[in-house]
Amino acid sequence: MTRLLPNRLDRILGAEAELQPLMSKARELGVLAGLVQSFLSAELACEARVANFKDGKLTLLAANPAAAAKLRLLAPALARFLVERRWQVNLVSVRVQPMRSPAAALTPRKHVHFSTHALSSLRALHAQLAPSPARDALARMLRRHRALADD
Repeated sequence: MTRLLPNRLDRILGAEAELQPLMSKARELGVLAGLVQSFLSAELACEARVANFKDGKLTLLAANPAAAAKLRLLAPALARFLVERRWQVNLVSVRVQPMRSPAAALTPRKHVHFSTHALSSLRALHAQLAPSPARDALARMLRRHRALADD
């Protein structure tokens, strides 16, 4: 079923004459993205994506500055790789744009629930501590759990 949906979408969008340039550009970027992914190591490929290709300039987006530095070092070799495959790439530009990783998007937020006894013990500890950053952090946590009245 998931494989049929993109084909149906392609047919629907392809039927509109006004969308033909957009569809053509999307296909072009898709092919380029596949070539770039095959050129890069698996680790670096996860940190980069193709943003645009216009007038011989390929623009890549890097997830972080470290990935951008690696991509900049590989840019001349990547340009040669693409030229060998009949793409007229004169320049590879790299920009940093943090991406949300699929793993981070799927990671559930951690919820902690304290027992009544645990909250009572933490309130007692808070009362015994001298003013300090640790006491302030404990107070914030207790307020989050509605176990300490706001001052």
